[in-house]
Amino acid sequence: MTISSIEGRLKPLIIKNSRLTIDAVSEDQALNFDLGYDSHALLNLLLDIEDEFGLEVPPDQVPQYVGVSFGKLLEMVQSHVEGM
Repeated sequence: MTISSIEGRLKPLIIKNSRLTIDAVSEDQALNFDLGYDSHALLNLLLDIEDEFGLEVPPDQVPQYVGVSFGKLLEMVQSHVEGM
């Protein structure tokens, strides 16, 4: 799976779970500061990512997603997808 196809599937999940009204997501936007994510929204996003990409985010890895940028999240999802 290419990074652009992952990005195309990930952006709608980011927008869906954001507490803000946003139309676009850039790689440098942080989930918590720029996109309005709190812990509840982050957990919902991770569950949606698991469903969308058929992967599992182990509970001990959840804290590393707090405050990451969209670009970093994209890299993390790509590494999980490639590791399957």
